[in-house]
Amino acid sequence: MTALRLPGRYYRLKPTIADPLGHAVEELELGLDDTALLLVDVYGAGFDDEPADGLDGIYAVDQEMRDIVRDRIRPVKDAARAVGLPTVYLTNYLSPGIDEGNEWRNLSLRVTGVDVLTDWKPPTPILEHSKVIAPDDDDVLVRKQYYSGFHETELDSALRNRGVRNLVVVGFDSRLCLGTTVVDALYRNYRVIVLRDCVSTFEWPETREGGWANFVAIRHIECNVGYTSTAEDFRAACATVDAG
Repeated sequence: MTALRLPGRYYRLKPTIADPLGHAVEELELGLDDTALLLVDVYGAGFDDEPADGLDGIYAVDQEMRDIVRDRIRPVKDAARAVGLPTVYLTNYLSPGIDEGNEWRNLSLRVTGVDVLTDWKPPTPILEHSKVIAPDDDDVLVRKQYYSGFHETELDSALRNRGVRNLVVVGFDSRLCLGTTVVDALYRNYRVIVLRDCVSTFEWPETREGGWANFVAIRHIECNVGYTSTAEDFRAACATVDAG
């Protein structure tokens, strides 16, 4: 086989928003020569067995995130590598375009207490990759400053130079960096498949019970961006290719 056959879930708002048909599943055929795995902001030194210092506040790693990275994203990457799919990492960095007057820097400072001018200055455990999910030498690493991985980066060129048409996406978080990246991917005519059990977002006190912020983010992707699938379905699709 020269393609992955992956069930892609989407959400139908027809015939009316008040009375939608809801979820449907389409079997997607993803060519091995035009598909890539995209990891969005799967960084931070907190996913290895040994504890990491300097990760607190919004950068604290909880058990849910550890489970997603170690038990789902890592096996997904291994499965993608086994069938020859390129792996592209998006990661934040402190770009030279950020100064004390930058509105994004000041937004971060007043809302989260994080001053990227100091807290993102390398080396920092905030932006390091844990060994369990660090890029390999032949992976593509694209650095970004803002939420979307397409904003003022080489991501689009890196994908098009490799003939990529389909993006299988995992990482964080489903509303901000990953969420805006996949919207920008749609604008550039990529077909997007987010592995919905390989993403999460921070929950407000009002949404924490039930995980409603992440629920809405996934529903938004299924209605307005592309498809979702699961880590298990992706690995099964890769295993079928490998066996063939």
